[in-house]
Amino acid sequence: MGFFQPPVLRLLHASVVLLVALQVLTRLAGMSMTHAILGLVLCMLGLGLIALGLGTRGPRHYYPYLWGDMDQLKKDVAAIRSGKLIIAPRPKGLACVVQGLGMGALAMSQITGLWLFRSWQMGEISHAAASLHGIFVVLLLAYAAGHGGMALGHFFFWKKNTGKKS
Repeated sequence: MGFFQPPVLRLLHASVVLLVALQVLTRLAGMSMTHAILGLVLCMLGLGLIALGLGTRGPRHYYPYLWGDMDQLKKDVAAIRSGKLIIAPRPKGLACVVQGLGMGALAMSQITGLWLFRSWQMGEISHAAASLHGIFVVLLLAYAAGHGGMALGHFFFWKKNTGKKS
């Protein structure tokens, strides 16, 4: 992460990861008020992470396909098909597109979570908000598991390859 992200972005990223994990744990433990407070903090930090990422690199960096720009993405997919396991992150490439999907899942989890929180405040829990929030949280957790697993895998292979002496 240190190679590709400025320190404030790394701090936000780590904070969001930690808060997502705490959200899962507090929900499983039935700590509803703690869960709600952590959710609101997560919304603020998550919004900061998304805003900083998009503000620093722009939406085309993460969503090049929306502009029909598929060149780098095609190169990355071709590299994977040829058996290359480690692909350096490049603007508009596979790693950036995957990050964009994570930002989308985080944003949708936040939006539906705020909708659910607001409906709870008003004394009428919205079943639509609860259902949609549940769907986006599952997508976010799947993303977090996949993204984290890939990051650990890349780190393992990078460390293994840089540890070799010629």
